[in-house]
Amino acid sequence: MFIDFHTHTTASDGTYKPEDLVKKAKSAGIEIIAITDHDTVSGFNEIDNEFDDDPSICVVKGVEISAEYPTDSLHILGYDFKDFETVGHVLNELIDYRNRRNDKILQKMNDIGFAASMEELKKIAKGKAIGRPHFARLMVEKGYVKSIDEAFQKYLKDGAPLFVEKKRLKPEEAIELIKNAGGIAIMAHPYNILDGLPLLPQGSPESLEGYIAKLVELGLDGVEAFYSTHTMSQTDELLRIAKKYDLLTSAGSDFHGENRPSVKIGMNTPYKHLKKFLSRLS
Repeated sequence: MFIDFHTHTTASDGTYKPEDLVKKAKSAGIEIIAITDHDTVSGFNEIDNEFDDDPSICVVKGVEISAEYPTDSLHILGYDFKDFETVGHVLNELIDYRNRRNDKILQKMNDIGFAASMEELKKIAKGKAIGRPHFARLMVEKGYVKSIDEAFQKYLKDGAPLFVEKKRLKPEEAIELIKNAGGIAIMAHPYNILDGLPLLPQGSPESLEGYIAKLVELGLDGVEAFYSTHTMSQTDELLRIAKKYDLLTSAGSDFHGENRPSVKIGMNTPYKHLKKFLSRLS
């Protein structure tokens, strides 16, 4: 199946408006697309039910929630939840904090000699929620760095000079929020939690499995086994873990448009690995 259950729009840090993202997915031949913006469901207000009767594509409503972890890498994807009001209220509180965080990052930029203003960031973000990719793009435009990747590696990643911790829900709170709203909770890009964390070194599937087992106890429904940067061996390991713990498996590219140009939209995924997940979607 050609699908994608992990994409971002201008409602968070993607470069495509929700409607344009769905149209891009349609033109690419994608059968099912999920919009999973960071800590917001506001993008669905823009498309409303526009594609509900479109036989060429199915649009799944989702979200990607940032959860507490020693690194900024534990994200829980929520799909097909029914109580939008409650989810939106909780996430809006996180966005309010993110706005204050942006002010702190901006101040740090100016302190080290990178002249920047909130007006410039808003122009880049086109009025949507400002995130670190927008800071990175501004730094590229002003010639402070040569690429978005350089901006993150030198200045914006966890521990770098411009990094400011963002407010996140505890893992159990993120899972509970999704489940109580009638949704499905999936761990995004599981192998990312190993990056830069001494206690869980890269190449240690036992440690990853142990953490996934803890999330299962908290109510986790599944894992994103198929991901744009996963190797075949990593995918195979996640499929093994999913089978052991009777978890759903999903697939997503983590498409951000021009903010992550190396990632293309769409994932070719065997139906047999998506069957259980698809059966849970209403």
